[in-house]
Amino acid sequence: MDLNKHLTKKGNQVIVTKGPITILIPRSYEKYKRLTVTDEVDTLAMFEITIDGETKGFFASASVIMKPSTVEYVTDSGQEYLKCTFTEGDIFFKSTSVVKNSNIAYIVFSEYIEKGQIPRFMKYDDLAFLFDTVKRLTGCSIPAEHATIEMIYAHLSRNRNNLKVPYRLTTMNEPPLFLKLKDVPHAATSTTAKLIGSYLNDSIATSMVNAAEDQSDIEDLLRH
Repeated sequence: MDLNKHLTKKGNQVIVTKGPITILIPRSYEKYKRLTVTDEVDTLAMFEITIDGETKGFFASASVIMKPSTVEYVTDSGQEYLKCTFTEGDIFFKSTSVVKNSNIAYIVFSEYIEKGQIPRFMKYDDLAFLFDTVKRLTGCSIPAEHATIEMIYAHLSRNRNNLKVPYRLTTMNEPPLFLKLKDVPHAATSTTAKLIGSYLNDSIATSMVNAAEDQSDIEDLLRH
């Protein structure tokens, strides 16, 4: 997909020179007050974009203002989106200058890690570098090394057919299923981790039904 064939920069704006261009914006941004629709669309610049039948992802952890020809609410694969359609002459980005907002780093963490709502366009190998981009665009000082984020996603990415199997141990021939951070039955791998995590009732139930296959070092330490 060559965006330069469909978009051009005029002054500080980005204008559509060849349409149609369609984007899908998750409606989940609304609860963070990061998606509003008037005669313009004020949104996070993290969405799916389709041009000439080809769909890619656009990821920039910043707020932008757009002026599409039409907007409508749609549901795709169980997820609700705002669908924006741009035609020739529409304003794709009202301004290419963005304000650094550290709160957007929290939104990315909440959506992508806490809730496991990974966009379809995100590839497994891209996730390790996700917060490297977030740091640069939001100015947020994230108190975690690159390796920490990589370890979190490696742990939460599972085989779709067997959630006990980490995706990294599969052939990787099909996309992984991403667990949410608070998925106690599947994300926690030891009895202790389940019991000291969130949702105690669920933790007790899953500890009884699905016994841990291996003991962890911390469990051995607590027993002695």
